Amino acid sequence: MATDLIVNVPKAARGAYNPNRLAGKLLQAQTLHLREALIKHMHELASILAIDPTSLKTEGEVSDYIGRATAILHPHGVKKSGTRAAGATK
Repeated sequence: MATDLIVNVPKAARGAYNPNRLAGKLLQAQTLHLREALIKHMHELASILAIDPTSLKTEGEVSDYIGRATAILHPHGVKKSGTRAAGATK
């Protein structure tokens, strides 16, 4: 059972963000990491979009397609090792 946890985040100090300041190594590394994550999702999406839905003939093929597409659209609802996502019913 999930519990709601509220984390209070203080406001940044005045002048902490300067849109004209050169980005530091940490921000550059985070940007590269984000780009790699986006590329991974693009490959997953491209592999699903390469499938012609009219070519799916069996319930198993359609189920597989829907499962893969849904996992991309709703990554937090993906089943983990045989358990159902929160709120899922049989």
